[in-house]
Amino acid sequence: MKKNTTTEKTLINIIKYGAVIPIILLSIIFTYIFIQYKNKELIDEIKNLEVKFLNDNKRNVKDEVKRVIDSIQYEISISEQNLKKFLKNKVYEAHTIASNIYKEELKTGKSKEEIFKTIKQTLGSIIYNDGRGYIFIDDINGIKLLQPLNKSFEGKDFSNFKDPHGYNFVKQIIETIKNKTEGFDQYYWYKSQTDKTAYKKMSFYKYFEPYNVAIGTGEYIVDFEKTIQKNLLDKIKRIRFNDNGYITILSGKGDYLSYFKEDTIGTNGFNLQDKDGNYYIRDIINFAKEKDHGFLSYIASFKPNGKNENREKISYISYFKQWDWVILSGFYLEELKNEIKDKEIVLKKRYEEIIQKIITISFIVTLILILFSFYISRIIYNRFNEYKEEIEKEVDKTIEKEKLLIQQSKMAIMGEMIGNIAHQWKQPLNLISTSNSLIKLNKEFDNFSTPEQISEAIDNIDNSVNHLATTIDDFRNFFKPNKIKSVFKINTVLDKTFKLLNAQFKNNSIKVITKIDDIEIYGFENELLQVTINIIKNAIDELFKVKDERILFITAFLENDTVYIKIKDNAGGIPKELKDKVFQAYFTTKGDKGTGIGLYMCKQIITNIDGDITVKNVDYSYEDVDYKGAEFIITLPFQSSF
Repeated sequence: MKKNTTTEKTLINIIKYGAVIPIILLSIIFTYIFIQYKNKELIDEIKNLEVKFLNDNKRNVKDEVKRVIDSIQYEISISEQNLKKFLKNKVYEAHTIASNIYKEELKTGKSKEEIFKTIKQTLGSIIYNDGRGYIFIDDINGIKLLQPLNKSFEGKDFSNFKDPHGYNFVKQIIETIKNKTEGFDQYYWYKSQTDKTAYKKMSFYKYFEPYNVAIGTGEYIVDFEKTIQKNLLDKIKRIRFNDNGYITILSGKGDYLSYFKEDTIGTNGFNLQDKDGNYYIRDIINFAKEKDHGFLSYIASFKPNGKNENREKISYISYFKQWDWVILSGFYLEELKNEIKDKEIVLKKRYEEIIQKIITISFIVTLILILFSFYISRIIYNRFNEYKEEIEKEVDKTIEKEKLLIQQSKMAIMGEMIGNIAHQWKQPLNLISTSNSLIKLNKEFDNFSTPEQISEAIDNIDNSVNHLATTIDDFRNFFKPNKIKSVFKINTVLDKTFKLLNAQFKNNSIKVITKIDDIEIYGFENELLQVTINIIKNAIDELFKVKDERILFITAFLENDTVYIKIKDNAGGIPKELKDKVFQAYFTTKGDKGTGIGLYMCKQIITNIDGDITVKNVDYSYEDVDYKGAEFIITLPFQSSF
């Protein structure tokens, strides 16, 4: 019998657990391995995405910068050819005009001297290139016959004149006349009589037979290059690629020559600083001049189609030494983060779907095996009937355990509620105790307090008792889905707050400065009262640490259909590393004396009535004294009625 019982137990265990447990274990193991594999795959994909993004963007911006440099070099390569063509056309045009005048005037019987005077007047009026271009005439002896921009040169002998480099370019003009030809020449000349700098100039001369002279014109290379530069910059500033790609060109002194912000062009960025105080324009220029070209990471303040804020950026920088230009283009790393984030969301969603399928399949297989085991169980039910009662007992025990767990859970919730209520009762109980002590001392010592102070203490006791009586209702209403709204005034709520905390203001020498507008709203008065008490009480605790004057500023006003309540102290502010934690449950800086539930409850209450509460550190002045403190800002939607 014992052997049969053992066999039956073994058999029923096999039936009950033999199929279910291995499937569950295999499902868990398989899911775990698959998740680990997919996590590694996700990490690898993100790394590959990051590397690909960096490489692709580096290649793109480098190609764009090189393309711009190629364009510049091409324009320079054809600039001399274009300049020669331009000068030749101008001289040919002047030569044609002079020839036509000579032919027509000669028919009228005028002398050659009179005709030449007319030619000089006509050609002397031809001014181009913003006033710097003109036509001149020299004779075979090197005498300057026409010089529109400097009449004092006319009639003078320049046959032996040399430019600052010792080159006698006038002899070239004389040779052109002698040979009755035309040709180009290059020399150095001054732009004006007062200019002490000689600039390289290209000229073209053509022999004019009627007077045995040469007609010519010239252009300063630097001025022609400026024209090329201007045309190139006009094209470059319109370049756009990808979503936010553009070309920036800086001078070696930090002037913006081309930039996506039109109003920045022409300004100097040499003294611009990023959020860390780095002079990033200087760094870019120094890097370009030192390295000639390469990639540089820095913090950029501006971005096309984006807010002005600091963003990490990588740019390819190249130095064009001939023109002292720093040419760069880059990309923002936040785009990498956004792309990775989007990719991560897609991948995680896909993985979750796969995992869900695995769980579903495992569940179905497990359910089939369980049903099969139940079928077998029914076949051998009669043999295992003796275990029915024992099983029922086990079930009853399990139910009792579950009931016990439910009860323990209820007790835990109740304990938490009592803790919350106790936290709210501490202040009014302390106020009652303080006020009661004041009344007792007045009985023991005559005239210890003024009638006003006694009356105030009694009022404080009454108000505190009323607050104690309503606290439980406040918490109950907080958790009830259906709450009753009423019309009340903001200043009424704050007056109640001041009454409850007036003794603490006096005991701690706190000066309360208020500016409260007469605002009537429709909402939950008690809950707002609970919030203001909590915030001001926290401020009082912090002001206790201030040795000098303690000040509390409270303002309330309506703006754009939003009610603002601001509570500000001069306690020095909240440490940066703690500011984001003040509204977390059970977070406190008061050690064992704090529960960490006050500001958390404030946040929950305000959020549940469609408002918001935030805190920030502020620097401000009051009566010519600078202060620093924390400012809590409560915002509520304005609603005056139903």
